[in-house]
Amino acid sequence: MNKPSSITWMVFILLIIWPTPAGKFIIDLAGGIFLFITIIPLILGGIGWFAWKRIQSKVQTCEACGSTFLNTEMICPVCGATIKNTKDILENIPASAATIDIKSEEINL
Repeated sequence: MNKPSSITWMVFILLIIWPTPAGKFIIDLAGGIFLFITIIPLILGGIGWFAWKRIQSKVQTCEACGSTFLNTEMICPVCGATIKNTKDILENIPASAATIDIKSEEINL
Protein backbone atom coordinates (compact mmCIF):
# COMPACT_ATOMS: atom_id res chain seq x y z
CA MET A 1 0.00 0.00 0.00
CA ASN A 2 1.30 3.45 -0.85
CA LYS A 3 2.18 5.63 2.10
CA PRO A 4 0.85 9.20 1.83
CA SER A 5 3.59 11.77 1.43
CA SER A 6 4.45 14.25 4.13
CA ILE A 7 3.17 17.08 1.93
CA THR A 8 -0.32 15.58 2.04
CA TRP A 9 -0.22 15.50 5.84
CA MET A 10 1.08 19.08 6.02
CA VAL A 11 -1.72 20.30 3.74
CA PHE A 12 -4.28 18.48 5.88
CA ILE A 13 -2.85 19.95 9.11
CA LEU A 14 -2.75 23.45 7.58
CA LEU A 15 -6.40 23.11 6.58
CA ILE A 16 -7.26 22.35 10.20
CA ILE A 17 -5.04 25.04 11.76
CA TRP A 18 -5.58 27.79 9.18
CA PRO A 19 -8.93 29.55 9.68
CA THR A 20 -10.35 28.84 6.26
CA PRO A 21 -13.84 27.58 5.46
CA ALA A 22 -12.36 24.18 4.58
CA GLY A 23 -10.56 23.96 7.93
CA LYS A 24 -13.68 25.00 9.83
CA PHE A 25 -15.71 22.43 7.90
CA ILE A 26 -13.26 19.64 8.82
CA ILE A 27 -13.32 20.63 12.50
CA ASP A 28 -17.14 20.86 12.51
CA LEU A 29 -17.38 17.49 10.78
CA ALA A 30 -15.03 15.87 13.31
CA GLY A 31 -17.01 17.42 16.20
CA GLY A 32 -20.29 16.17 14.76
CA ILE A 33 -18.93 12.66 14.32
CA PHE A 34 -17.59 12.70 17.89
CA LEU A 35 -20.96 13.83 19.27
CA PHE A 36 -22.76 11.20 17.23
CA ILE A 37 -20.45 8.46 18.48
CA THR A 38 -20.81 9.48 22.14
CA ILE A 39 -24.47 10.51 22.35
CA ILE A 40 -26.12 7.64 20.45
CA PRO A 41 -24.95 4.95 22.96
CA LEU A 42 -26.16 7.13 25.84
CA ILE A 43 -29.59 7.53 24.24
CA LEU A 44 -29.84 3.80 23.49
CA GLY A 45 -28.78 2.99 27.06
CA GLY A 46 -31.46 5.31 28.46
CA ILE A 47 -34.14 3.75 26.27
CA GLY A 48 -33.01 0.28 27.35
CA TRP A 49 -33.11 1.28 31.02
CA PHE A 50 -36.67 2.64 30.72
CA ALA A 51 -37.77 -0.50 28.86
CA TRP A 52 -36.21 -2.72 31.55
CA LYS A 53 -37.94 -0.78 34.35
CA ARG A 54 -41.28 -1.05 32.53
CA ILE A 55 -40.85 -4.83 32.16
CA GLN A 56 -39.82 -5.11 35.83
CA SER A 57 -42.99 -3.32 36.94
CA LYS A 58 -45.12 -5.90 35.11
CA VAL A 59 -43.38 -8.93 36.62
CA GLN A 60 -44.88 -10.74 39.61
CA THR A 61 -43.37 -13.37 41.92
CA CYS A 62 -45.26 -16.43 43.12
CA GLU A 63 -45.36 -16.65 46.92
CA ALA A 64 -45.50 -20.45 46.87
CA CYS A 65 -42.61 -21.40 44.57
CA GLY A 66 -40.80 -18.11 43.90
CA SER A 67 -41.07 -18.18 40.10
CA THR A 68 -41.50 -14.89 38.22
CA PHE A 69 -44.00 -14.20 35.45
CA LEU A 70 -46.05 -11.36 34.02
CA ASN A 71 -48.70 -10.11 36.44
CA THR A 72 -51.57 -10.84 34.05
CA GLU A 73 -51.67 -14.44 35.30
CA MET A 74 -54.11 -15.46 38.05
CA ILE A 75 -52.55 -18.91 38.51
CA CYS A 76 -48.82 -19.61 38.79
CA PRO A 77 -47.71 -21.34 35.56
CA VAL A 78 -45.08 -23.40 37.45
CA CYS A 79 -46.79 -24.69 40.60
CA GLY A 80 -50.46 -23.88 39.94
CA ALA A 81 -50.96 -21.81 43.11
CA THR A 82 -53.57 -19.06 43.00
CA ILE A 83 -52.05 -15.59 42.99
CA LYS A 84 -53.56 -12.90 45.18
CA ASN A 85 -54.60 -9.93 43.10
CA THR A 86 -52.99 -6.91 44.79
CA LYS A 87 -55.47 -4.54 43.16
CA ASP A 88 -58.39 -6.22 44.95
CA ILE A 89 -56.51 -6.17 48.25
CA LEU A 90 -55.74 -2.45 47.98
CA GLU A 91 -59.34 -1.57 47.06
CA ASN A 92 -60.64 -3.10 50.31
CA ILE A 93 -58.40 -0.99 52.57
CA PRO A 94 -60.11 2.19 53.77
CA ALA A 95 -58.26 5.44 53.13
CA SER A 96 -58.26 6.31 56.82
CA ALA A 97 -56.06 3.27 57.49
CA ALA A 98 -53.46 4.50 55.04
CA THR A 99 -53.21 8.08 56.37
CA ILE A 100 -51.17 9.22 59.33
CA ASP A 101 -52.42 11.91 61.70
CA ILE A 102 -49.66 14.19 62.97
CA LYS A 103 -50.05 16.40 66.05
CA SER A 104 -47.52 19.08 66.83
CA GLU A 105 -46.26 19.51 70.37
CA GLU A 106 -43.95 22.02 71.98
CA ILE A 107 -40.92 20.62 73.71
CA ASN A 108 -39.43 22.66 76.56
CA LEU A 109 -35.75 22.08 76.93
